[in-house]
Amino acid sequence: AITLIAAFLFGFLGSTHCLGMCGPLVSLYASQLAPGLAVSPLRQHLLFNLGRTLAYTNLGILLGMAGFLLRIRPWSAGLIGLMAGLFVLLMGTHFLGAGGIVSRLGRLLARPTGALVGVWRRYVALARSPGIVLLGALHGLLPCPLLYVMFTSAVAIGDPIYGGSLLFAFSLGTVPMMGAIGMVGQHLKP
Repeated sequence: AITLIAAFLFGFLGSTHCLGMCGPLVSLYASQLAPGLAVSPLRQHLLFNLGRTLAYTNLGILLGMAGFLLRIRPWSAGLIGLMAGLFVLLMGTHFLGAGGIVSRLGRLLARPTGALVGVWRRYVALARSPGIVLLGALHGLLPCPLLYVMFTSAVAIGDPIYGGSLLFAFSLGTVPMMGAIGMVGQHLKP
């Protein structure tokens, strides 16, 4: 139970990061929720966060199962954590303009990220429908250092149920910030 409380607090306190990273994307869908629409903006924000929570939880289940199947041990969980940390570090140095192999790795990783942004733009019309759950679920596929920490933790735990619970608690911690961003974003002009 303490681990789940810590995961919730990590999501809640770390969600200030979400303001900068996810804020523009959330504002993009929220700006489609103009006053006077037949659809309730509150319902749309709840559905969006439901999609995020379901995606994170399901990824936690899958990664917990991977840890179980691979028989991850404490030393190998540490190795996975180091690899995830190195990945985040490489991405950060790429965005700071470092050259060489880091730059090539960044270009390689930019393709899937660019594809996700393209999907997001195409499906922004879902913002006014129950399909907004899909937009929320796409958040589970975006590169995020906070999620990488939680994903590696789910692998290290090596239990699909506990891995899913861990990601569920984390996602609940991020809901207040993401909801607030959505509420403010709906009043912004596109």
